[in-house]
Amino acid sequence: MHIVHVTHRAWPVTGGSERYVQEIARRQVLDGHRVTILATDADALSALWDRHSRRIGLEVPDEYQGVRIRRLRVHYLPLGSLAFAALRRLTWLVSHISVQVALPLARFSPWLPGLERALGEESADLLFAWNITLEGLTAAVAHQAQYWGVPWIAVPLLHLGRPRFYTMRHQLGLLRQAAGVVAQTASERASLLERGCAPERVWLVSPGVDPDKMQRADGERFRRKYRIEGPLAITLGALGYDKGTVHLLGAARQLWEEKRPLTVALIGPMEKALQRTVMQLPAKAHCLCLGQVSEDEKWDALDAADIVVMPSRTESFGIVFLEAWLQGKPVIGARAGAVCDVIEDGVDGLLVTFGDVASLANALHAMLDAPVWAAEMGLRGREKVLQEYTWARQYDHLRVLTDQVMRESK
Repeated sequence: MHIVHVTHRAWPVTGGSERYVQEIARRQVLDGHRVTILATDADALSALWDRHSRRIGLEVPDEYQGVRIRRLRVHYLPLGSLAFAALRRLTWLVSHISVQVALPLARFSPWLPGLERALGEESADLLFAWNITLEGLTAAVAHQAQYWGVPWIAVPLLHLGRPRFYTMRHQLGLLRQAAGVVAQTASERASLLERGCAPERVWLVSPGVDPDKMQRADGERFRRKYRIEGPLAITLGALGYDKGTVHLLGAARQLWEEKRPLTVALIGPMEKALQRTVMQLPAKAHCLCLGQVSEDEKWDALDAADIVVMPSRTESFGIVFLEAWLQGKPVIGARAGAVCDVIEDGVDGLLVTFGDVASLANALHAMLDAPVWAAEMGLRGREKVLQEYTWARQYDHLRVLTDQVMRESK
């Protein structure tokens, strides 16, 4: 059958949700399905509302791992990001009053005039709508599925720590229309049930990792390349305030002032405000700003690390933690969103309060002062990943549920 995924960004963008979509899509191809991803041309997330942000050029291949990828150009409101922020606030306010009025406003989140036409050209048997905070995508999927009389599955990727723009009344109304809703954690599933989604339609399918990838990792190569000696803490992903990167640097600064040896490697695209923070670090700071790196170098970095840190304000899951555990590394996260479902505090990692620099510094101290204990946490995390969080295992769950939806739609 032909399966179409509608999402905000796709390969070669390498964020957590982008990897989730691609891993599911390529396995559907291996199952013999024809699979298409409809995505925007945004590279940087901010390109969904800011015309000056990075976008993906036309030279990027339109097929990857057997999955066909169609990119749709984002259009922008006058005043760009200011108008987008104001519209989101207005949509939130209106949604409390009238779902019927809020839904038309959703078409600008993001603004893709070509989406309905592109969907109409695909003749899908099954549709997936990803990321409910950009509900314009989900609304288009719901409309097209109803027109065709085919089922669709929502993957809302709720960020429970900041639910305002994920659980507006019109967004929840869309989710209730889906043949199935995929939750990544037990907390996300419970939240959806509390908000009126039918229990028999909300399934638990988490992201995963591929154990084969760790076989290519070479931590010593990474350390030689960047001349790293002594303890190494790394963070990966979109680097900025909400990811806790500022607080990680603040905690590391405390250790540097105590003359504790520690190198911090920042891997991923960096917000401008964080760039200013990095420039203000003292000369004695051991901080590497590596930007985007290749997949192989990412795994080398994970293998080289002593600690992997991502103390975000909110996460819908946190694939980085699984990748760290696959390499047997202890992790530090924040008590926010779904992270408490992923990390068991004191067992396979440590949890701190978001924004609490002193608590984060203490967590770093604890792991560096007791490396055997820290390594044991990393190994327990690895055992958990191999038992629960491989892509093969999680995709098996999704395949069963997809088959159920298709049977019930006939």
